[in-house]
Amino acid sequence: MKATQQAFTVWRVNDYDLAIQHNEAVNLACEHIGIQRIRTDAYFDGTLGKALVKIIPFGHPLTPLDLEELRKELDARPDEDRPITVVCLGMELTAKAWIEDWNRLRKGKDAVNKITFIELRTDPKYGKFIKHEPARAKVKVARNKDKVTVEIEDFISPTIIERLTQQAGLLKPKIDDYRAMVDCVMIDPVYDGKVFNVALSDVPEKKTDLVAGKYDLPAPKGETTVAVKIIDMLGEEVLVTQAVKG
Repeated sequence: MKATQQAFTVWRVNDYDLAIQHNEAVNLACEHIGIQRIRTDAYFDGTLGKALVKIIPFGHPLTPLDLEELRKELDARPDEDRPITVVCLGMELTAKAWIEDWNRLRKGKDAVNKITFIELRTDPKYGKFIKHEPARAKVKVARNKDKVTVEIEDFISPTIIERLTQQAGLLKPKIDDYRAMVDCVMIDPVYDGKVFNVALSDVPEKKTDLVAGKYDLPAPKGETTVAVKIIDMLGEEVLVTQAVKG
């Protein structure tokens, strides 16, 4: 007997990283947008006004392959004349072009099955479904004759804090040292705004080790821009730049 596996995807909803089944994602999206669920339809997920709604699994962007499946479904329903709304987390440019071509052939008041889409990452009305608060850092850069001192005074990753909160349950997580959230630090003392050239890299050898947080580098001649790149334990980058006089 072959075991069946349910498909899971990891995605962000209001700063939460959730590993959820597709049907749970559909329920959340329907509640957020105001879609009326259709429990008896094997393909469409609900209705929004007069339109039938298809929600694309959030584990991948909307692609022409998804739309070809929609075409096949509509071909099998020749009497279905309602418009279609496709909901996705993101979409490929080729999918957008596919929809434009589809709608170009369906003009006039009597046109059937015109397709509109709601891309949750960018939609001006429904885009708040996806919210991300970026990591941020407070960095002090000072020049003293022939050297530049860089000190990371504080760093916070809301995503890491949220993950720890989920794991801790009722106990509020406490991080005594911001460096516990930092994976590595890289510094470019002559940053040109385009290419980041690493002059100093602080990558702890052991997972239990922490970055230093304070660094001294040779100071270049004249005015310069010092760039500090901080990468947290989840791979999110923060880039801080500061001009330093000669």
